[in-house]
Amino acid sequence: MLKKYSPKYSIGSLYICTKCGQSFDESQTDFAEKLKTDLRSQLKSIDAHTKVRVMTSGCIGVCQNNEQTFGFYPHDGKAEIYTTDSVAEVAREEIYKLIKEKL
Repeated sequence: MLKKYSPKYSIGSLYICTKCGQSFDESQTDFAEKLKTDLRSQLKSIDAHTKVRVMTSGCIGVCQNNEQTFGFYPHDGKAEIYTTDSVAEVAREEIYKLIKEKL
């Protein structure tokens, strides 16, 4: 029997592709995990960590050479898929800015 629950995170979820992260920044062996941890910390600092869940995932289906793919899935709208070709710190800030716009 299926049971339905309301999401714990009120706005949505952000998925960071681990496949893209492997080749995106060769100086970091686990780019997607580091990006996830950094974004979670930033969200916690503005008390938004209960509004947007940040997690890593497998392939999101938009593979671009030398770009990091991530998807934002709002609870009440259509999925949004993005890529960034920025270096690690800039990529984190670009994604963080996008999340803040959703809050």
